Amino acid sequence: MEVSSQSEKSTSSCPYNKCDGSGMFLIDDDNAKICQCQHDKIIDRKLEFANIPKEFQALTIKSFEIDIYTRPDSKTIATIAKKVAANFVKNFEEFQDEGKGLYMYSTEAGSGKTRMAISIGNALIKVKRVQVKYTKTVDLLNEITDTFNSNSEMSQKELIDSIRKVEVLILDDVGVENPTPWVKSTFYSILDSRMDNKKVTIFTSNLSLDELKHDRRLKSRIERMATPVKFPEESIRNNLARQENERLQRLLLE
Repeated sequence: MEVSSQSEKSTSSCPYNKCDGSGMFLIDDDNAKICQCQHDKIIDRKLEFANIPKEFQALTIKSFEIDIYTRPDSKTIATIAKKVAANFVKNFEEFQDEGKGLYMYSTEAGSGKTRMAISIGNALIKVKRVQVKYTKTVDLLNEITDTFNSNSEMSQKELIDSIRKVEVLILDDVGVENPTPWVKSTFYSILDSRMDNKKVTIFTSNLSLDELKHDRRLKSRIERMATPVKFPEESIRNNLARQENERLQRLLLE
């Protein structure tokens, strides 16, 4: 790789004006340093691999607003959940050594579970440089089913192996899937492998562990793999939608 010196004129391909776009620059005659633009490219590739929707890629734990909840009990629960998320990222190496993740749950849809799970994923990618994969549970099952098609780019084994091996897996909306024997078997295979290999899994669900309709064997895997984190029984989504509607109404009535 050709390395540019800091004294050389940088090009527009480096937003930091430090390298010529190669991703490296000389700090003296014998030593080079990786440019920040190269780190950014690595993060961008990790975000693309993570499958996190673009609208959520800027989410952070810090930006998770407690005041969007209207009830005092919701604010208390959300404050605890936010603290848990921040400490999980801060002490991630210890959780990684134990293969321990989080199980974020509340019966109310839109209560902030997915937002917080993705915020954790973003932090792990950008701060800890960890490989993360986000998927809705139903979408994952559909992807696996699609591999049965002879035109599929990946075999079932290749797809399942990639899910088994990724450093951090975010499984969104666990419990909405129809727990057929095939679904149970597939989930058990994935989670059992991840547990044995101490891979971190973050779950979100509208059901507590006791309410999941999977058999005890599968639920016991989740219990061993993740610490439960309660979320408020209040929808942020509804509150945000109401605020947006009120803002637009004010514009119409000006």
